Amino acid sequence: MSVTSFIHVNKAENHDFDLEKFSREIEKKYPGTDIELSKTASFSYDICWENYSESYQFTLRMDRKRSTFAIEYFNSENRMRDYASFIVWLSLFFNQEQELILCDENNEDTLMLSANTSVEDIEEWLGKLGL
Repeated sequence: MSVTSFIHVNKAENHDFDLEKFSREIEKKYPGTDIELSKTASFSYDICWENYSESYQFTLRMDRKRSTFAIEYFNSENRMRDYASFIVWLSLFFNQEQELILCDENNEDTLMLSANTSVEDIEEWLGKLGL
């Protein structure tokens, strides 16, 4: 999917995000994922994870304040289901007691994420967006 989706924790800076743990876990779940760190201060998204294997392809960025993931691209054989599962998995790395928002690239539609949000809930939301 080439439409960007954002997962955003509703706080200015997210000091609770464990970047080292996330980097270890993404490599376990998606072996061969490349990570690129930007040292340029002008970029608000300073980390990029990419994986273009036969099973799945994605480009994922994170902002400097560790409060937003931007999923810029996602594709797999079972695209909608896998994309929804990817979103659920990513949301687990944020403090579940904080308000977590999933939104489309135009910020026209949002879905509040919680520990009870299912893959099916996200698939339905993605379907409403025409993805």
